[in-house]
Amino acid sequence: MYCICCNKDTVIPHQIADRTEEDLLWKNEKLDDKTSTIDNEAIDDGIIQIISAGYGSKHDGSHIILAICDQCISEKLDDGTILFFHDYIFPNEEYIKDSIDKSKQIYRRRKNLDNLVDGDS
Repeated sequence: MYCICCNKDTVIPHQIADRTEEDLLWKNEKLDDKTSTIDNEAIDDGIIQIISAGYGSKHDGSHIILAICDQCISEKLDDGTILFFHDYIFPNEEYIKDSIDKSKQIYRRRKNLDNLVDGDS
């Protein structure tokens, strides 16, 4: 799938059995009390997730599939365009707190610089 930042086709669902990338992107299978979608798949070189448009968006109620490559994730975390929220694989509380604090600091710095450059106060 194409990365929403660099537009390169580098974010790929890890292929399993006889399923194509397209099959995996739109997979929506009910398994007992769970639903299996692209959100549950292993992804090579980035993230593919379904996001839900909330109230207020022109896309209210829509579910959109987005992909972003690992390189763009790193760049966008460093410049505050995307923000760190949590780590569910390595739930080290100190690492998570430090990562959130760093993300908040970058976000605040960028917002403050934008306000200075745009003349907003």
